[in-house]
Amino acid sequence: MSLLDPTLPSPVTKRPLFRDLRRPLTDWIKIPWPLYFAAGLVGALAGLAGAAFHAVLDQADHGREVLRASLGSAPLPGWLVLMGAGALVLVLALWIVRRFAPETAGSGVQEVEAILAGQRTMRWRRVLPVKFVAGTLAVGSGLVLGREGPTIHMGAALGQMASERMAQNNGQGRTLIAAGAAAGLAAAFNAPLAAIVFVTEELRENFEFSFAAIQSVILACCAAVVVSGWILGQGPDLPIPNLVMAPLWALPLFLILGVLIGTLGVIFNGLLLGSVHAFRALPKNLPYLAAAAVGMALGALLWLVPDAVGGGEGLVESLPGKQTGILLLLGLLAVRVLTSVGSYGVGLPGGIFAPMLALGTIAGALFADLVALLAPTLSLAPGVFAVAAMGALFAATVRAPLTGIILVIELTGAEALALPIILTCLTATFTAEAMGGHPIYSLLLGLGDRPAPRAPGRRILAVGMILAAMVAADRLHVSRETADIAALPPTTDAGQAVPASTPDDEGTRTVTPSSQAQARTAPSSQAQIRTTDRPPEPQPHGPAIAREMPEVGSPAPLANAAPPEADRTTRVQDVTSTGMEAPAPVTEHPAPEPAPVVERVRYSIQLISFRKASSMAPFARREGVLDQARTLDADASRSSWHQVLIGDFGNRDEAEAALARLPDRLRDLKPMIRALSPEERLAPLR
Repeated sequence: MSLLDPTLPSPVTKRPLFRDLRRPLTDWIKIPWPLYFAAGLVGALAGLAGAAFHAVLDQADHGREVLRASLGSAPLPGWLVLMGAGALVLVLALWIVRRFAPETAGSGVQEVEAILAGQRTMRWRRVLPVKFVAGTLAVGSGLVLGREGPTIHMGAALGQMASERMAQNNGQGRTLIAAGAAAGLAAAFNAPLAAIVFVTEELRENFEFSFAAIQSVILACCAAVVVSGWILGQGPDLPIPNLVMAPLWALPLFLILGVLIGTLGVIFNGLLLGSVHAFRALPKNLPYLAAAAVGMALGALLWLVPDAVGGGEGLVESLPGKQTGILLLLGLLAVRVLTSVGSYGVGLPGGIFAPMLALGTIAGALFADLVALLAPTLSLAPGVFAVAAMGALFAATVRAPLTGIILVIELTGAEALALPIILTCLTATFTAEAMGGHPIYSLLLGLGDRPAPRAPGRRILAVGMILAAMVAADRLHVSRETADIAALPPTTDAGQAVPASTPDDEGTRTVTPSSQAQARTAPSSQAQIRTTDRPPEPQPHGPAIAREMPEVGSPAPLANAAPPEADRTTRVQDVTSTGMEAPAPVTEHPAPEPAPVVERVRYSIQLISFRKASSMAPFARREGVLDQARTLDADASRSSWHQVLIGDFGNRDEAEAALARLPDRLRDLKPMIRALSPEERLAPLR
């Protein structure tokens, strides 16, 4: 058989190496590099805008706290000043929106969906400045809105700007708009993976799923996180420490939690839609009056219940680690729901992501307290339920479960809770679908087709009355709690009651173990007080010793002290008039009470107080005193407020000298010198 037989397979020949390289080089040239470059540029600009917006809002939060603290010594009532300022700021923000860019009202996500669907056009030259300025006024004033909505809208506007100059066709233009929106979300929450999934899940009906489009979105999100992280720092945006993996036997509890959160999501969507519908149905000039009324209510809430205003990031960080009562959490949940829907309905720039996360945290903490009440032996950390409820409420409201799962994990760093979060989000989504709920952004997008309700003013008035009742109930609860704490006597480290005492000029305080023990404090000019942790010296007994009681803090005489007995009794002998000790019957007496223990009063400088513990460290960092700042140990503090303190001084003169050396910016806060009780301990800020 010949090797040239045509029936045989031809021998395998090797292709030249350079021929294999020429084909990939041709494909390399076909890659849409201009689109990728434009997407990266849009992401960087969106990260810069998002970081600037975040930084400005942080300063606004700091300004609100400083203003509230400084109004304590103002000639006018603090609540009146805050109400007037809130009304003025919201009316100004609403005028800017309605005068220059009405499409910037609300979150902006539904606006981006309409633009990608071709229903509307993007006026990016108006949207960018109006969204930034009006969003700063609205969110920075304390409205229950988030920063993610404005950053998403601004990122989409930057994508529109790039598409007009760098896109080769309409498909690339829509890709750049979607990439800009994803970059805005990534910069807002430092969550690039959640932003990528959000675009592909929420904008799936109008997003072109091509390889180049997905790559562009990824590039934009990475560039945004790099730029914003370079400015603001890296790491989870809302870290919750001490989260451990939930045991498998506890997973059915998360299914129950998902059903409850899904129901809450449907209720929240209905209330939010009704609020927007009612405010839009107002006559021509009444929206400004409604904005003024909301601003006044906002100022009153900022003065009375600070936790009821703001985006809620502080609640997300601090609430899972607190032991809060069920009634207080239930009232806070109701107040936050009303303030969230009322804030969004006004028509100002602001998102609903952050308020939903705060609501989910409160609901999860409430569920944890209920579980602890009904089954105290389970011993599950409340942060586990809080994190799962955050993602579940987002999934039930937005109807994007995958985005909710990834967003919560990236925000809190709760990788260990992936399985409970997934189960809770899926159960909440199934519950919302079974109840006939719809995605919130689809409802908001189709709101213009619905007729205006009859008498929207009555609905707004009813919501206002409910909100006032909730605030009154909260204040009544706080006042009762404060009165109960004030009625409790102070205690020592051993848990014994401490009677009231008066500190002397040297900064000392006499503490007795029993209310029946009597002691006299030496004059302040001659007092030589020393602090000791040793047990008290045995004291002599008898009438002669009783007539010559030594001064507090001086060494006790031991000459006439009776020897101790095994049964802790002493023998007392009568003293005759001649001074001679006469035989006397032995009388058994209980051991004497220990001598008074003298504690030195310490002093510290109190700069400012916060309702939220998470606000202390950012304040100290901004003022450059993070290393020196201290706060009261949570185990020793009974107050619901958290103080930022500086210094631990042995007497008041040292504290006053340190107060005089404070910079002017800190003295503007009206700091005060605070006396620390023996049971109060200072701890560094975390």
